[in-house]
Amino acid sequence: MFDRIVTELNALDLSQMSLDGLHGTAAEAKRVRAALDALEARLLTMTADRTFDPAAGMELLRAGGGCSQREARRRLRRAEALDQMPAVADALAGGDITAEHADALAQAARTTSAETVNDDAALLDRAKALPADLAAREVADWAHRHQTAADREAKFRRQRAMRSHRAWCDGEGMVNFRTRLDPVTGAQARAVIDDIANRLYRADGGRDAKPDQTHTWDQRNADALTAALGITPTPSPNPDGRANTLGEQEPGPEPGAPGRGVARGSASAPLAATTAPVTGPAGRDNPQPAGRDNPQHVTGPASRNAPSLRNQILVIAHTDAITDADPDARCEIPGTGPIPRSELERLACEADLFGALFSRDGLPLWHGRKTRTVSPQQWRMLIARDRGCVLCAASPSHCHAHHIIAWTAPAHGPTDIDNLALVCNRHHHHIHQHNLTLTRGPDGQWATHTPDRRKSASFNSHTPAARQPASIRAGP
Repeated sequence: MFDRIVTELNALDLSQMSLDGLHGTAAEAKRVRAALDALEARLLTMTADRTFDPAAGMELLRAGGGCSQREARRRLRRAEALDQMPAVADALAGGDITAEHADALAQAARTTSAETVNDDAALLDRAKALPADLAAREVADWAHRHQTAADREAKFRRQRAMRSHRAWCDGEGMVNFRTRLDPVTGAQARAVIDDIANRLYRADGGRDAKPDQTHTWDQRNADALTAALGITPTPSPNPDGRANTLGEQEPGPEPGAPGRGVARGSASAPLAATTAPVTGPAGRDNPQPAGRDNPQHVTGPASRNAPSLRNQILVIAHTDAITDADPDARCEIPGTGPIPRSELERLACEADLFGALFSRDGLPLWHGRKTRTVSPQQWRMLIARDRGCVLCAASPSHCHAHHIIAWTAPAHGPTDIDNLALVCNRHHHHIHQHNLTLTRGPDGQWATHTPDRRKSASFNSHTPAARQPASIRAGP
């Protein structure tokens, strides 16, 4: 049977297929791959039952499947979860979901319980309808809603306790780092590195740079890390709000807004020890943190060292979470995930607070044709509404504000909140390269269309229908 399957798959002549045929084949390949993943999970469960040793499955995968120990461990965890969730296992075996969907549901089961996930048919139906990256965010939201405030607090404390950093030299003599941080500290560290990396991208010439005169994103991230540590100079940001080279215009600092400097040698002043973790190197010009588990927050001037608005940390919180009227109300860092109320209170001590009045269908933030550039207020509200790329759930720091109806001639679309959507750099270029139109249906589902109005892909925005949030900007 397996010989026949392999032979027939390898005999497929893709060169003779139309584009629709290629899409259909990809969907069928997903079904086959999902069925094989479900079969593998059953093999692992059966092996554990017969040997009375769960670890025996790992050796089965390594010897028979040829995978690494790390990958074998991940698949074993999936098999153990599927054994407790028959409805999810059936969906995987039938090709309705992929192994990535199953992993997201397994994570939700570890957060809540396998029975709770397995018995929620609506959650499984939602996962079936979405690509794995968007489904993972939806499932994480579901798990958050099914946790108590005490559970969320305990989870964050566990995450904080699991923080770690390792450094080692590989066979080529390169120094490798592996760092694990809690969601809040991790989001702040990412914001600092993303901001410096974007400055380096602009210094390279941005989109207009020649391939042989620029660096890869991995190289820029490495350079950004050394700059954040104070080892190499930090490039100057774009403080005057002029257009950057990513194809969008980046707002300059708002009047009176505090900076979040990371450059060595910047004038800085420590704030109270109840604020966010350190965002710059501690050294001669940056005071040492107050303590290992309760660090100070280091800020810098609001001009040269201020990061772009795109890379500031936004904590989106419904007013019920702020007033404690509803402990389960939305409270999260977009692109990272929910945070407990204690972290909200800690970050809010020195944060800038922005209220947002939401209409039924969007946000009352319209600029018409006065400007092409989104305002800082619009950018914050786009993050609050879309939470990341509407097509792949990429972090807001990697997104642009896309005009659904083009601002340029002949369309002359307005810079209004209902004509804007967050899309990541990759999808933004894809939309413009292929002259696609991004639309959103009444059910909140996003789709891209070709010029002849044929649907090219379909996604969901996950915009909350009610209890829209206020936003809190916390450094960096």
